[in-house]
Amino acid sequence: MINELEKGKADNSMASLRNQDYARSRREINNVVKMLRDAGTEEVIKLPKIAVIGNQSAGKSSLIEAISQIRLPRGRGTCTRCPMEVFLSKSDSQEWKGRVLLRLSTGTVVFDETKDKNEITDILRRAQLAVLNPDKDYSTFQNLAKEQCKDYVCQLGVSESTVVLEITGADVDVTFIDLPGIIQNDPDVHAFPTDTNESGR
Repeated sequence: MINELEKGKADNSMASLRNQDYARSRREINNVVKMLRDAGTEEVIKLPKIAVIGNQSAGKSSLIEAISQIRLPRGRGTCTRCPMEVFLSKSDSQEWKGRVLLRLSTGTVVFDETKDKNEITDILRRAQLAVLNPDKDYSTFQNLAKEQCKDYVCQLGVSESTVVLEITGADVDVTFIDLPGIIQNDPDVHAFPTDTNESGR
């Protein structure tokens, strides 16, 4: 009986070690993919990722919210006006950290970062404004107040530049690409969406 208990404990310990090794390898691979993408490698090879595609307001961004546990900017009509890459990775320290970058035609720049999950929504809203107004320097939007974002007339309706969200301390190790919804007809496409009770996804 004692030998069976000891064997069971040993098996549990081995399974725990295997899970830890797998989680560590998964994080390392995820980080390598992220570095390759930042270096522009996708011009040569296609890197693994999950793309979220669908009609406007189909719930694409809401799916990412559920997985990432952060709130994305909400609004009427088209909300996702540019591609958004979401990199989720676990952390041994369990410390949560969010970093937002802009992948522009001229290169990738750090837009803002925070350790407060509640600040991410406003940072992403300002980052979207930055890529939708390419004639302005992105620093113009870094400290923009939430009230100033409302009813902002954007130069572009949809942008090919990408907002990149990196979250450390997430529940999973995965990469998502949130693409703009398929728009049937949107006369207010250049008006930046403001928070409403509707999801706007």
